[in-house]
Amino acid sequence: MKNILLFLFLTISLFSYSQDNYVHLITKKEQFLNLAGKPLTDKFTNMKSVKVVYDYESKKIYFFNSTRYTYHYDFCLKVLGFNDEIGEFNKQSYNPTNKRTYLLANINYLQDSDDWVMELAASDEMNAGMINFFYNVVSKNVFFKEKLKFYLNSPYVIGLNAKKELKIPTVLSDFIFKRITEQSVENASNIGILRKYDLQKKEDFNPKSDEIIIINTTPEFIPTVRGIIITELQTPLSHLVLLAKNRNIPVYVDTKVWDKESVNALLGKKVELITRENSYSLKASQKAIPIKKAVKEIILKKDFSVTDLVDLETTTPLNIVNSIGSKATNLGLLKQIQKDMNSFKTPEYAFAIPFYYFDQHIKENHLQDKINALYTIPKDSVKLLEKELKNFRKVVKNSKVNPELLKKIDEKLNAQTDFKNFRFRSSTNAEDMEGFNGAGLYDSKTAIIGDPEKTVEKAILDVWSSFWNFRAFQERDLFGINHESCAMGVLVHRSFPDEKANGVLVSKNLYRNQYDGITVNVQLGEDSVVKPEPGVTCDEFYCHNFSSFGSFVVDYRSTSSLNNGKPILTEKEIKKLFDISSPLERRLNLLWQKRKMSKKYYPLDIEFKYLGDEKQLYIKQARAYMD
Repeated sequence: MKNILLFLFLTISLFSYSQDNYVHLITKKEQFLNLAGKPLTDKFTNMKSVKVVYDYESKKIYFFNSTRYTYHYDFCLKVLGFNDEIGEFNKQSYNPTNKRTYLLANINYLQDSDDWVMELAASDEMNAGMINFFYNVVSKNVFFKEKLKFYLNSPYVIGLNAKKELKIPTVLSDFIFKRITEQSVENASNIGILRKYDLQKKEDFNPKSDEIIIINTTPEFIPTVRGIIITELQTPLSHLVLLAKNRNIPVYVDTKVWDKESVNALLGKKVELITRENSYSLKASQKAIPIKKAVKEIILKKDFSVTDLVDLETTTPLNIVNSIGSKATNLGLLKQIQKDMNSFKTPEYAFAIPFYYFDQHIKENHLQDKINALYTIPKDSVKLLEKELKNFRKVVKNSKVNPELLKKIDEKLNAQTDFKNFRFRSSTNAEDMEGFNGAGLYDSKTAIIGDPEKTVEKAILDVWSSFWNFRAFQERDLFGINHESCAMGVLVHRSFPDEKANGVLVSKNLYRNQYDGITVNVQLGEDSVVKPEPGVTCDEFYCHNFSSFGSFVVDYRSTSSLNNGKPILTEKEIKKLFDISSPLERRLNLLWQKRKMSKKYYPLDIEFKYLGDEKQLYIKQARAYMD
């Protein structure tokens, strides 16, 4: 009798253990959700994932508890009896041959659209025959087989599909990206009055500083508010995201928030917004709106002793940053590094117009009294400030640049015959600095040699006048930067009319922290990555070395809406970006610390371009990435 009871107990325990940890067949959604955990990468918000293993020897499939077993290796080791190191496991499980112990995948559930996708690890080199076989085994053992798609998440599987070797239903990243309704941008919490602004109707957008706002498109700047819920998906390197991280205010994307009755019922009321990694909460609150702490005034250094154009093609002087600004200094440093690395180019014929000429222009045109009047406008008189800044920018644009400066620039531009178009860009001491990103605050303009409309003088005045952009003025105020200690230099270099692709790279893996790598947003031609048109998506991916298997991993999050689903960059072009990022990061940080431009070691925020039919790589800009 005791033996029978023991047998029953062990049988029930084993049955319970297997039910809690794995199943061979998924017959209903509840069963899937009980096994589901979050995906290994944070590419997408609100996605549930179950890991699956097909054991070749036993011809059995296992859908297992993805919370209890974080990695496939854990499950195979503890449940299936694999008895070797993870390096050997990876060799057996991710190679391109038919000699495999296991086939591994994730089954991802998109809750908002009730879609299901099967995804291999981006490092997996499973051949097409095995992918077809594995997909069919999975689909036969799940209730959602009619909906199951195979996700083309890497250049390798995208290539197999392009050669028509995959005989199964496939989707690219945009299939998932377009079905996402929520996305976490910056995790934080705050109290404020809830308001809604319809930016698509071009209505006045002057929210108060005590508001939490709902907006239906990406604004040109982030107003001084307590929090933001936006209906438009963001890339991690957009100006909105970078500025939100700089401010550390709660920002969340909910594409359906505009029409939610529960949210609209809270409009005009005091609420608490809490944003988390995969969700947010918005509730009425009796808590007091925190009083904004007074920020310590920041007095920046500016040096007017440099009174001539600074040629950035030669060695950048040690303490020049206080005379020409961070952006121009960084390009000069990039040019030093370029000479040694010889793996990329920087914009040719680069030089800087120092702060001296900005200061002289204010004096020669008697602008200081008007500038002082701007400083006296109360900070809460937002509309008045915006109006007066706009009027002052017109005054600056209608003023005259010193003829001697124009003569010097004309001589410099006409000393070369390679280019007609030159880009004039802001280079202040209040952007690209430690603790203050300043992304998108100022303007850039193009001048064309001999063009009566796009003149050098007009380009300089447009850039100088952008020092008084409302968004720039407001952001400096928010961070306590003393306006009078700021100055505007101008970075000049040849422009890029023949872009095949342009992008932004962060020398950090933003989605899988355990792997050193890079995160890239890239777009076709000249279309903006950081401020895209509504509805336009870019190629977005991260990549890293999968050292235990020796492969290079590229994992897509979205694909460009302008390139018919094809990757914009080849794997070779991506690998080149990856290979230069670490040495560039290391060397630039050393130069920054030598010049006392930073106290910490930072990943880089790099703007790059691929030019011409030969796809020549140019690094246009590099600055510290601060998250």
